[in-house]
Parts: sequence; structure tokens; C-alpha cells
Amino acid sequence: MANILYPAPLKVGSKIAICSLSSGLKEKYHARLDRVIDGLKHRGYEVVEGEFLRQNKPRDELDAKAHAKQLMGFLLDDEVAAIMPPMGGELAMEILPLLDYNAIKEAKPKWLVGFSDVSTIACALTAKCQWATLHSANLMQLHPDETNPYSLQIFETITYESGSKFEQGPSAYYQKNKPNYAQNPDELLAPSEPTQWQCLNYTDERTIEMSGRLFGGCLDTVGLLLDSPFLALHDFKKHSANEGLILYLENSELTPTTVARFLLSLKLAGVFDDINGLILGRSEITQSHHDAFDYRHALDVALGGCLFPVIIDADIGHAQPNLNLVNGAKCSLTADINQGKVLNASLNTELI
Repeated sequence: MANILYPAPLKVGSKIAICSLSSGLKEKYHARLDRVIDGLKHRGYEVVEGEFLRQNKPRDELDAKAHAKQLMGFLLDDEVAAIMPPMGGELAMEILPLLDYNAIKEAKPKWLVGFSDVSTIACALTAKCQWATLHSANLMQLHPDETNPYSLQIFETITYESGSKFEQGPSAYYQKNKPNYAQNPDELLAPSEPTQWQCLNYTDERTIEMSGRLFGGCLDTVGLLLDSPFLALHDFKKHSANEGLILYLENSELTPTTVARFLLSLKLAGVFDDINGLILGRSEITQSHHDAFDYRHALDVALGGCLFPVIIDADIGHAQPNLNLVNGAKCSLTADINQGKVLNASLNTELI
């Protein structure tokens, strides 16, 4: 396949750009923003803020063109080593047709870090420009006092050289409730719910292994675009034919019925053809009184007959913590399966 381009490792003095992708942060979140920026500076990074970061203007005053121009400025600035939006936003997909991908290809690669709507832009950079991007916790979750190893892994990953390897596994606990940074700017992750990865389609006792190039993000947004020219997944699959593809997705706001529709539409569009495995993150919405079935039933309907392994309830997405998944990197997952439960899982990533 075309070579994946890995950003140069960040070091003391490296410049990190912080910008919004579709809307700025409301004033009630500025105290939290100050905390995480101070944390980056304490680590020795130079921080530059986008002009819309602290603005939350109505849409008629701050449109997609302004955000696209701002992002392009950072993407093309060779002094910028990483771009870390504070959070995903709402409509990052608006700027996809406004980016100059040919110009981006000629620029020095830099890390784009985060999840949710950030993954929309990250997938486009990986598929269309061959830039590695990092699906992980968002900047607002990186309080300087945070000790969660998945959050701290971010600061390791962005310092890796091309060719580096690292290993991850399931968390012991995850956090069910959303943090309230407006009320408590110093809130840290407080995982309390036991983590249990599951295998959707294998219930017998066996060991599974999947390997391939990582690609994925938020189902709510990326799921609408995987068959589009902006995410160019079919082209990316052709380029990675020798290694294959591991696709990962996570649900934020979709009801079980809508999840089933999204996944079935992706299946009908051939998105799941020729992939080596699928990893789904925990869903924040597992049941709705409007739906005829729950989240697990939705997955069974859409994916139960897949021949490749389907791992669910993984540490990906809006129910923290988040695995550090490098789009474009070569990855292998091995795990023991017993009665649908995933045991002894190991996710190995190689930046090649």
C-alpha cells in the first residue's frame, strides 16, 4: 500500500495547536480549558490557540469556511507538530469538502488527536493523505493531574518514532457517567463499572486473532461517510490489501434501532467486505422505550452472521477510558473467547 506517513515525534518545545472544528467552547468550560492547556505547557510544549477556540457564536456569524481556513492554516504550518481539538464539536463534517487535500499531502504530517467528531477529519486525513492520526481521549479529558494510563498513553504515542511498537489491553473499569467540567473544572476520570469485552458472533471456546491496518471512529459521523469520497474507505482497503483492515466504530447518540440501520447500510454498501475484523466500543445508549429491541439485539441483527470476529464493548468512544488507536498503523489483536466473553486480550500496534 502507499506508505503511511507518521508525524515526527514530539519533544520539549514542540508546538501544539488547539482549535475548534465546528464550534468554540462556551465560557463555562474555559476554566477547564485553562487547566488542560497549563498541563501541556508543564510538559514542555508550546501551545497556540485557534482564534475561534473560546468563541461560541451563532452559526450565521461563524461558518464552516472560517473553521476550514483555520484548520488548513495549522495543517500546512510545518512548525505545528500536533493538533488537539478540545472536543469533537457537532458538525465537523461540514469542513470536509473545504479542505485542500493535495496541499495537505505536501505538508509535514502532524498528529490529529481526539475522538467523536474529531474522527471525521482524522479518517479523511488517513484515507486521502496517508497521514497517521490518533483516536484517543480528547484534550478536555487530559487534566494535568489525570493518572489514567489510557490518557497518559497519548503523551507516549505522540513521541514514538516510525517503526515503534506498543501494546494495550482492556481496562479494568470504565466510567458510565459523563463528566461535568463546567461544574468541576478539575474533575478526573473515575471509572467504576467493570469492563468486559464481548465477542458478538463466537460463543464457543477458542482463541482468535485479527490483524490489519486500523481505521475507524464515531459511528454517528464516520458511519455516514465511509462510503463517500471524503473518507475513501474502499480505496484505502485496496491500498491495504496485503495487510487487510481492522475497522473500529463507536456509538454516541444513536438509538439501538438507528445503530442497526447504520450498520446494515454499511453492510449493504460493502464496507464490511474484505475486512479482517470489527471492534465496537461501548454504547452510551443501550435501551430506548421507543425501540423494539435493545442495543445487543441491534448488533445481532446487523452483524451476527459475520464470519470475521466482531468484538463489542471495547474501550473506544464516549464511555471512557479510550484505547489509543492509530489510524493507518498495523495492528493485531489476540484474545481467548469463552461463552462470548473476551479474555486475555492484547492489542499490539506497530507504526509501519
